[in-house]
Amino acid sequence: MNLASLSIKRPIFISCLVILMLAVGYLSLKRLPVDMFPNVTFPYVMVQTVYPGAGPEEIEIQVSKIIEDELGTLPGIKSIRSKNKEGVSVVSVEFTLGTDVKYAEQQVRDRVSGAKRKLPDSIDEPIIRRLDPSDQPITILSLVAELPEAKMFDLANDVIKPKIEQVDQVGSVAIHGIRKREIRVELDRGKLKSYEVSATQVAARLQAAGMNIPSGKVDEGGKETVFRTLGEFKSIKDIEKTVVNFIGNDVPATVADVGRVVDSLEDEKSRSFFNGRKTAVIIVYKQSGANTIAVIDSIKKRIAALNESLKDKPGAPQLGMVRDGSKMIRANVDDVTESILIGIVLTILVVFFFLGNAKSTFITGLALPNSLIGAFILMAVAGFTVNVMSLLALSLAVGLLIDDAIVVRENIFRHNEMGKPPVQGAIEGTREVMLAVVATTLTVVAVFGSIGFLQGMVGQFFKEFGLTICFAMMISLFDALTMAPMLSAYFVGSVQETKATRGVRHYTIGWMLDAFGRFQEWLDDVYEKVLKFTLRRPLVVLGAALLMFVASMASFMGVTKTFMPAVDNGEFMVSVELQPGASIDATHELASRVDDVIRANKEVKQSVMMIGMGGEPYIASFFVELVGRKDRKINTSAMKAQLREQLKPFAYAKPAVKDIDIIAGGMRPFMLNISGSDLGEIEKYATMVFERLKKHPGLTDPDISHKPGKPEFQIQIENKRAEALGVSIPAVGHELRAQVEGVTPAVYREHGREYDIRVRMREDERNLKQSFGQIFVPNINYTLVRLGDVSRPVKATGPASIDRQDKAKVISISADLAPKGPGLGGVITDIHKMFKNDVKLPEGMGYSFVGQADSFKELNENIKLAGILGILFVFLVLASLYESFIIPFTIMLVLPLAICGAFLALFVTRSTLDMFSMIGCIMLLGVATKNSILLVDYTNQMVAAGMDRASAILKAGRTRLRPILMTTGALVAGMLPVAVGLNEASSMRSSMGIAVIGGLLSSTLLSLIVVPAAYSYVDRFRLWSGKLVARLVGYKGTGEERKGARVEHKVDAPRMDS
Repeated sequence: MNLASLSIKRPIFISCLVILMLAVGYLSLKRLPVDMFPNVTFPYVMVQTVYPGAGPEEIEIQVSKIIEDELGTLPGIKSIRSKNKEGVSVVSVEFTLGTDVKYAEQQVRDRVSGAKRKLPDSIDEPIIRRLDPSDQPITILSLVAELPEAKMFDLANDVIKPKIEQVDQVGSVAIHGIRKREIRVELDRGKLKSYEVSATQVAARLQAAGMNIPSGKVDEGGKETVFRTLGEFKSIKDIEKTVVNFIGNDVPATVADVGRVVDSLEDEKSRSFFNGRKTAVIIVYKQSGANTIAVIDSIKKRIAALNESLKDKPGAPQLGMVRDGSKMIRANVDDVTESILIGIVLTILVVFFFLGNAKSTFITGLALPNSLIGAFILMAVAGFTVNVMSLLALSLAVGLLIDDAIVVRENIFRHNEMGKPPVQGAIEGTREVMLAVVATTLTVVAVFGSIGFLQGMVGQFFKEFGLTICFAMMISLFDALTMAPMLSAYFVGSVQETKATRGVRHYTIGWMLDAFGRFQEWLDDVYEKVLKFTLRRPLVVLGAALLMFVASMASFMGVTKTFMPAVDNGEFMVSVELQPGASIDATHELASRVDDVIRANKEVKQSVMMIGMGGEPYIASFFVELVGRKDRKINTSAMKAQLREQLKPFAYAKPAVKDIDIIAGGMRPFMLNISGSDLGEIEKYATMVFERLKKHPGLTDPDISHKPGKPEFQIQIENKRAEALGVSIPAVGHELRAQVEGVTPAVYREHGREYDIRVRMREDERNLKQSFGQIFVPNINYTLVRLGDVSRPVKATGPASIDRQDKAKVISISADLAPKGPGLGGVITDIHKMFKNDVKLPEGMGYSFVGQADSFKELNENIKLAGILGILFVFLVLASLYESFIIPFTIMLVLPLAICGAFLALFVTRSTLDMFSMIGCIMLLGVATKNSILLVDYTNQMVAAGMDRASAILKAGRTRLRPILMTTGALVAGMLPVAVGLNEASSMRSSMGIAVIGGLLSSTLLSLIVVPAAYSYVDRFRLWSGKLVARLVGYKGTGEERKGARVEHKVDAPRMDS
């Protein structure tokens, strides 16, 4: 008993099963987390080490290389990268996919802990955490208040930050743009010499004096008494009174004798402004895998509660959200949901016009909610989220999901028109198309299952997309073989559906249905004439199809190839930079003028200006948000181009207008690394390449990572003289560090808060270059020795940063893609040619692409693999179902016709061949075969029934034309909202819809002609090969076969033709 017979005999059981599936599916949907993209786990671990005052070269040698060496022997490492800037080392370790990231992180912790003994003593504790390349702030908050800067920092750090960190699934919170209170001990060089004390000695005395030390506990008659030695500073006066040395007859010298204590602020390293007003910027990151929308909603509630509690506080503090990271997610989810709903309506309208009957349309359309809602059950079991990719899968599947029900219901409809009772028509109609329905569904599942074999970031990114479609398709197959025949048997009734009685329809649309019915009959007649010509002149048809294929494939060369399409998301970043070493005041002056230019555009809603992000006070960054799409006449790309023109007067500051990349971890679309061992050689060739790329029409705002560093005043120790005077190199280094950068040996506590006590020279004496002759350093006996007696000064310039990859030095060149350029694929091709013909790197040097450029290469490789696997899986499914290796070739002949239609559609609409449209092409491998299966399957049935080949083709063509047009129309209708791009959120995905629709239309139109033309040749070859194999194995066949009768399906012998 098949499913159709079971569902007709037990309708209540099947109905209850479907109702249960809908209920569980709805509950699963409500519990699934919502996010922008699938929760992809990347095996990255980052080690960040702060070494205050150290230059990039010191950071590289004393910190990064040691950590790299320790981590380099860990199992499963794919790559190690490090970035060495002034005062900070960042080492990123990439493990191979499939590595347990938590275990890898613990291994990194253990290795770094073991390496600490080799690292400088004055480094901060290394920060180790798992790193997601798509890590981006989910929100940016702005705190404005009429308060002194120190009090504003305390408010942000002690009140607001803890409250935001308490929000569920918030990962970390960073404060930018304001300074913390700091107690400074500003030393006087002359007084230090007078009292024979050094800066490091002052720091050591403060450290010893400002400590609380537990002394232990004693049991006194059953009670414990705890003893503690208290030395922490209670006031600024306590600091001033701290003894730092003794002179003469044990006369104490205090901090006040050698300098002054100032209640001040930390050195200013960053500034932030919101729409021109100074603000504290609070940047919030979520935990890995957290639900962005849920986190943002919770933060909004917390902001409202904080503002309520702060409204009566001094300074009128106000906390606001200046960037909502869930905005784009909501827009995308809403857009895809809207596309699904519109697709459902359009699909049902297509079915209604073809069938002209409300009950038949209802039976067919019921497959959509059943399949869509049921798919959420399997999504929940698989651990998926409701994201743009999974919803996009359901949106594109709308037309696919109804296809099976269309074929089944249309065939039952046809049997009812023949006068059969509803139950008999339902059973026989379903049985007749069951193999074709199973074949079409399994081919689609096979193709989308192949997407699960994609590797790397792209593979993980599209895994949910492919499997979600597979889930929905399997449920739609179940629905087509159960609900559709059951409802056809009992719901439609026994009234024969003829042209005169096509169900209940309103008078206003009756004429439209009649006209559409006459149009179908006209199409049937026209198609029959075309088929007759095809059967008479099959070689002419096949030759014409081949020419059309070659001609249309030429359009492929004119399609722009890239990784990600341009997105009109209404936000982007702008950056400007001065030469390294420029003061924060100079950067602020420049940034203010740039901010005025940005905010002068009426399309700009708001801008956040941040100076000194990443500890680089010579760089200013701007987050720019545009007004809504309906309120501006230009898209985001045009706005960026307009702003580039407006910022040309600031060319000296290298203005860059760039996207916020949420796919490649904030990297720019184009990134090229040039690596080697000799930094000088790398710089030479990297500069040469950079100058060429500045002129490339496909790139905008190119930048190079290697920049001249700050001017350095180096102290070169004369070892022999230093040794004679008892002066060690560490003593000199520590003393000069204390005098210039300063050290924080102790803290000052007040009202439960801790503030650093920083010891250094007073501001006018911190310049070593000016004070070199008056600088003294301690020797091993703590006697002061003139610095000039043991060293000589050297002026130099060091690099601003040193980047390394896999222990080799690297210089990176980055850029954005020009809107009208050849795309990322064209740029990469040009660069390969450049290195091959024009810029030949010496031995030991190489180049590589990273970020989107690397992902583009990975995408191309994976798409080829998925295409090959998809074709193989489709062939194997068809061969298994039809027990033949020959029949699948006839069905799959439509695949190249579909792909060329996709390329032609992309070319005509000026769309890009990107990762979405490439997946659309893979999707066509399964979708395009559906029509061929319907045609070939029915032809085989007619031939098996004894009909000659030509008559069978004519019969199959006329019979199957309507379901083929219905399924194609439903597919196109379902994908039309995606292709049109209803708003700015959908523009990223429109190329997928365009490719699929183009491929569907071309494959449908051509398969109706080409497949019948090829069928006769393929079928003859099948029969000939079967007879040949039969002879070889000694099988003589039946008498009818020897007479040439077409009864091969009745033969009991093995199917040797396959």
